[in-house]
Amino acid sequence: MTIVRGVRIVAAPCCGARYAAPRYVSMNFMAFEYWTDGWRDGSLMPNDEGLRHCKCGRFVLMKDLVQIETAETSDLPHIEYVPDELLPECIAKSDSEDMEVAARLEYWRHLNHPYRQRYRQHRDAEEAATKAAWEAANPDRRTWWDRLRRHKAPSYSRPPGSPFTYPAFEPTDEQLQNMRRLSKILLSWGSESRRGFDSLTLAELYREQGRFDEAEVIILAIDEDEEGVTSNLIAKLIKEKQMALTRYRM
Repeated sequence: MTIVRGVRIVAAPCCGARYAAPRYVSMNFMAFEYWTDGWRDGSLMPNDEGLRHCKCGRFVLMKDLVQIETAETSDLPHIEYVPDELLPECIAKSDSEDMEVAARLEYWRHLNHPYRQRYRQHRDAEEAATKAAWEAANPDRRTWWDRLRRHKAPSYSRPPGSPFTYPAFEPTDEQLQNMRRLSKILLSWGSESRRGFDSLTLAELYREQGRFDEAEVIILAIDEDEEGVTSNLIAKLIKEKQMALTRYRM
């Protein structure tokens, strides 16, 4: 459950402007849809890397805001999120790797959005065809007497071995350039055991570039406490040599 109690009064490190930020007591990252690039749909928590746009025009990270005090309420404004159209500018003006990584992660997911829509349409169409074929093979043959006695009609469940395909995933030059740079930084963070390194993210970046050997090295080296639905799915897709961004549910 996501619980907010009051606000934190914070100051931007660039100009000292003050803002009110939610004071989270607990956070719930449950979502309706999860994607292998880390995007969540239908989540109570925002999909962002803490990137914000100060009123002075500078880009800042939430972790770099200086906390002044806490309060029950405040008339101070909330610091603005960085809109998608400003992410390339943020990348170009990044004055630290932390800032660049945050901007490139958000840009990576933003550039993947058109594929998400194609993926949904493709999966819905394929699932509808599978269900129609099942219903044709399993018609409702109940008699009026069966219905009167409330016998249930055949209930559809996806048959094992049913087709599960993906629309073509063909990253643009812009996507590839962003993923290559992001991979390079994250790999250096991993070799330095730097805080903020995420092995699952790096494995997924390699996979979406078709760099399956490098992706496999990363995914096989993850710690046991990182293993779960996401890592198992990414490992399966790497083994299948599948580049496509993929949706899943917990």
